[in-house]
Amino acid sequence: MSDEPRDGTDRSPTTASTFRLGRLLYGGILAMMAVDGLQNADERAAYAEAKGVPMPEVSNKAAHGLLLFGGAGVALWKLPRLAALAVASFFVGVTPMMHDFWAADEDEKQQEQINFLKNAALLGTALALFGVASRE
Repeated sequence: MSDEPRDGTDRSPTTASTFRLGRLLYGGILAMMAVDGLQNADERAAYAEAKGVPMPEVSNKAAHGLLLFGGAGVALWKLPRLAALAVASFFVGVTPMMHDFWAADEDEKQQEQINFLKNAALLGTALALFGVASRE
């Protein structure tokens, strides 16, 4: 399946089938993560409190609301710059607080580092999507 149009016309990368599939997967999974975070708000807030997050109940709901907006916006490609910035903001705010591998004990250090790096990659994707949306 090629993303190149057969009629020789120029097509925006955001209409290419691989881009659509990629943003549906990326945004949809982020939205699912957000819904899970909101459904398990008490448990997530307790973990955030243990990590020293200020106002953990409010912070958790606000962060997951931001992720839900961003994930849905990316998946549907509605307000894509704002959606990508919402996702990026989530990862910039959450990652260093929740996955501080440098401060973790030896039993948790590797898992925290894996989660930190995963989030950094997801942040990079959000920034790339912001760049694509900004060119439209």
